[in-house]
Parts: sequence; structure tokens; C-alpha cells
Amino acid sequence: MRRITLVAATRPNFIKIAPLYLCLKQQGWCEVRLLYVAQHPPGPMTTEIARSLGIPEFDDTIVLEDGGSPMRRLGIIADKVHEFITRSGPDLMPDLMVVPGDVDASLAATIAARRAGVPVAHLEAGLRSFDETMPEELNRMLIDSISDLHLPPSQAAMDNLVYGEGRAIKRTQLVGNIMIDTLMHIYRAEYRPAILDQLDLERFALCTFHRPSNVDSAQALEQLHGVLKNVARHQPLLFPVHPRTRANIEAFGLTEKFTGQDWLHLCDPIPYIDFIHLIARSEFVLTDSGGVQEEAAFLKRLCFTFRDNTERPQTIEAGSNHLISIHNYQSVITKALAAGRQIQDIPLWDGLTAERVAQCLRTFLEP
Repeated sequence: MRRITLVAATRPNFIKIAPLYLCLKQQGWCEVRLLYVAQHPPGPMTTEIARSLGIPEFDDTIVLEDGGSPMRRLGIIADKVHEFITRSGPDLMPDLMVVPGDVDASLAATIAARRAGVPVAHLEAGLRSFDETMPEELNRMLIDSISDLHLPPSQAAMDNLVYGEGRAIKRTQLVGNIMIDTLMHIYRAEYRPAILDQLDLERFALCTFHRPSNVDSAQALEQLHGVLKNVARHQPLLFPVHPRTRANIEAFGLTEKFTGQDWLHLCDPIPYIDFIHLIARSEFVLTDSGGVQEEAAFLKRLCFTFRDNTERPQTIEAGSNHLISIHNYQSVITKALAAGRQIQDIPLWDGLTAERVAQCLRTFLEP
């Protein structure tokens, strides 16, 4: 029986890994384990998201007590993953490791696995923003450069790998968007997040921000505040605040500016099931997140992405996503809202990606 290890480190990772984990668990040809890489001891938010997606517990956990700088954190994760891979001896090492997305843990796990002689499959391969100032972009490129099997979610990502970077087509399989598998599993039209009643909100726009370019300096946060204030002329804003963003708001002395406003409702990060249903109930979404762009497109909501680029161009082509900047956001948002929602379905966003990935893994391991 083949041994497969899946790696997860963040909430988006769990959303992508859960359908594949559960799919492989039901198949008799492999033994699958979920390795959770935690920068801190697993807390209730981690447990909540895993359980809500059908994963009652992790098979293995690597905890970083103090990751330090990004380079130090990469080294520590790589060392611990390598130890995990090799500790049971060569006869019990994984036959394949699957890493999702573009986080540091996925890059470190890829390096560790390849150095131990374990092949790597990259789930969500080929996404490119073509902005190498973004750590996520460098991670994507580096992971793809040494992965053995590429599993792109879209034709654009497939083209990036095969025609843009010369990856072997027999090791590059278009599988679709596995995040949609999870979304379809948990979405219920009648579900109403409790926070809407707590804040007495009916019509609202949802916003999320955590990218360094938007939250890592006082100037960026001041600029973001101005954008939010102007956008709130269309709808009041509900803003679940990422811990990184909240810490920076406090560190730069901007707490008073972001709180106590009747047009801006801040709240702590919320469970994924609630977040999905907030997107579905919102008038529109304002974000800098890659995953939120996809979720909004599937749920047929307009999404305004406060970035100069996106690694998910299919969301723009579908009519959901609009890139905005400090220079054009007012005109873009006003025009899009006036035009209304004219959002197309996206190919292979059908809830069957996990099954396609599982077949690709089996074919790779048992040609």
C-alpha cells in the first residue's frame, strides 16, 4: 500500500487539503496521513476549522515555539519535516508528499521532502501574479521548480507551467479548484451567521486585508482607512480583522481611527462556515486575499481586490473580480455596482477536484 503525506499549515491549507484527505481515506490503495505544521501550539481556531471540514484530529503535528525571522522559520520547518520523514527509516518513508498553495511551510516541506528523496505533488501549482516582490509568488515559483507532479487549478495556471516554464506535460495535470469542493460541501443558502444579528446588519460589504503592502506600515494603513471610508458610502463595512492587521493597527497608534465608526464594524476572525456565508450575503467584497477572490466568484458576488495583480485571472474573466488601486478604486467600484452582477461559471469548479487529484496521485505512484 502506498504512503501519502498531506501537509497543512494555515486555514486556507485546511480548506484545500480536507477534501483530498477525506477522499483518499475512502480509497483502499493508499495510507494517507495529515501533517500539521503549526507556528504556535494548535489553538481553538485551528481545531474548529479542521473539525468543521471533517478532520477530527491531525495524524502528526510539528510545532514551532519561536519561528523568528522568515528565513529562520523556513529552516526550522524544513529541518523538522525532514526529521518527520526519515525518523521511521527508509522502508516507512512516504511515497509521496502533497503540499498546497504558497505558504512558507509548503516551501520548507517541499525542500525537506526532495532532500530526503520523497517526490512532491504541488496542489494549486502554476498560479502566478508575476510580482516577485510578493513572498507568496517566490514560494510558488520555488515549489514548482522542484516538484515532481504539478496539479494546476485552471487552464491559465496550466499554461504558465507548460508553455511559460517548460514543465513536462505528462507531469502536469489540470484538476480544477479544490477549494470549491469544500465550499460546496459546507454552503447552505438558509444559513445565517450569528454576527449579523449581533451587529444588526442586513445590507453590508465584507472586507479582509492582511497583505504586507496594505497593512505593514502606518502609511499603508492610513491609505487603507481612506479607501474603506470612501467605499462605505455604498454600504457599511464588516471587517473581520486578521491578527497581523490588528497588531499593526495597534502598533501604529491607529486603533481610534479604525474603531467607533458607524460605517465600519470590526470583529475578530470568524469560523470559515460563517465567513463563506457572509460572502454570500454581502453586497460586495473588498479584499487583498487570493482565496476570497475565488470564493466570491463561485458565490456570484462582486469582488474588488486592492492589489496591482492577481494570480487568479479566471475570476476577472468570469466578471466577478476587479483589481483596484488607490488611483482608480472609486470609479471602478461605482461602475461595477451600476452594471450589476453578471458573473459566469468557471470550468472545473464542480466539487469533483479531490477525485481528480486522487486519480492523478494514483497514476503517478502506480503507472
